Amino acid sequence: MKQYDSIQYSDIRTTNNNERLKKLISQSEKLNYTPGVLKGLILMQSYETRQGNYDLSEKYGDRAEKLAVEENDYHSISLITINRANTAIGLGFLSEAKKMIYLNESNADKIPNKADKERYFTNSYMMLSGIYSRLKKNDSTIYYAKKSLDVLEVTPVRELTDLQKAKHYHAYIYQLMNMGIICIEKRSPPDPVLAKSYIKKALKFSETHPQYFKLCDIEVYETASYIYLQQKQYEKSISFAKKTLEIERTKRKPEDRLAAYSDLKDAYKAIKNEAEELKYLNLYTKLSDSINNSQKINVIDQSRKEIKKIKTDTKNQYNKKRSGIILIAIAVILIITGILWFYNIQKQKIAQKKIDKLIAKLKNKTGEQEAEGEKKLVFFNNTIYSETEKKLLKKLKDFEQSEKFLKPEMSLNYLASHYKTNATYLSQIINKQKFKNFNNYINSLRINYITNKLYNEKKYREYKISYLAEECGYASSQVFVNAFKNEHHVTPSYFIKHLKMEE
Repeated sequence: MKQYDSIQYSDIRTTNNNERLKKLISQSEKLNYTPGVLKGLILMQSYETRQGNYDLSEKYGDRAEKLAVEENDYHSISLITINRANTAIGLGFLSEAKKMIYLNESNADKIPNKADKERYFTNSYMMLSGIYSRLKKNDSTIYYAKKSLDVLEVTPVRELTDLQKAKHYHAYIYQLMNMGIICIEKRSPPDPVLAKSYIKKALKFSETHPQYFKLCDIEVYETASYIYLQQKQYEKSISFAKKTLEIERTKRKPEDRLAAYSDLKDAYKAIKNEAEELKYLNLYTKLSDSINNSQKINVIDQSRKEIKKIKTDTKNQYNKKRSGIILIAIAVILIITGILWFYNIQKQKIAQKKIDKLIAKLKNKTGEQEAEGEKKLVFFNNTIYSETEKKLLKKLKDFEQSEKFLKPEMSLNYLASHYKTNATYLSQIINKQKFKNFNNYINSLRINYITNKLYNEKKYREYKISYLAEECGYASSQVFVNAFKNEHHVTPSYFIKHLKMEE
């Protein structure tokens, strides 16, 4: 149990010790030690939820719940419920998540340890505040956020264990920061003065309790930067944003770095420092573009992880037969080498076919446009679409012809706001009609735009890749090359080379 506590204490925000957790669960099972199995399963459930692996999270939750009910462990039942509510939120089922939390109150009231009970209610109120925020119910958002903070402020800290203190102070500092944001974004009218009082209180912990403040320092500094920006105290905003960037170098949190870049570009714009504004605008644009494309699967890295796992398992099972392991490893390497060689040959053949097909399509562009028009007409006339959907599809068709997709700042939220619709709904329509997520949809429009330019206007074939990237809305040449390759299965350089050969 101390090993479990060690994992949690060293890594409050995210669990990067999942393999260690699995071993602890296995050891607990061998010892028939139910509390150890239960604690490990709940931590794995929480980990998989944060990773977005909801199926795995549910499996761990089901196993944990069965044990918790058998043991009448109301604290564990409540933790499992919180994790399930998080899964529901991740899947967009906000009403279901809210219902789970409300229905679990009777179990939470039976938690014997006072500190554990207060911790549960703190988390459940924070979660309800987040749910109501997404539902745009500001009064309820503020109510539950304040309720969570009230519980934290009356918790008797002296009675807590070291792990409970770490969790308590992390939640306390985080919720003070959260209240600062709420005062600006959810209050009507916004109250930046009250927001500043909350963030000052959170920042004070960097002096009084630095060991706990470090658990969420980057988030607090970024929030302070944002709040002072809203107060028009630009120098302070710049100072906290730079602190955020300094910490981010070691913590590696791109989203916080992006937010800091945003604050810096806005603050420097306000004080009319054009050089610094342009510097951080460029950094913001490049990072934003990179984050939008970061969800793509890296096949090579994934393969390496799988091979590493196989080699580790093999070593554990046959550690007394090293010569056999070496032979197996050599055989595996030879097989993989052969497969990669065959794969590369096939890949080259496929690439040639793809580019021949692409050029053939470009030659017969008029005929293909007519066919595409007929295809779209079928979709528009299909009865499965409501009138609202048809209107939105018409707007998307106009959008595709307007070349607005070339704007570097184009995003799902930007387009949804432009069409006065819900971002989730717009995403669903794009998936349903275009069979792509939003990022792939925008990439496809941009790449097809530049492909036609390359085919129809010879001057484009002489331009640098960086210029072509910028022309179709990409801040990064590498992101453009990857997008082109994903769309046409060949690089832009390869495509240009073939066009010149045909010419």
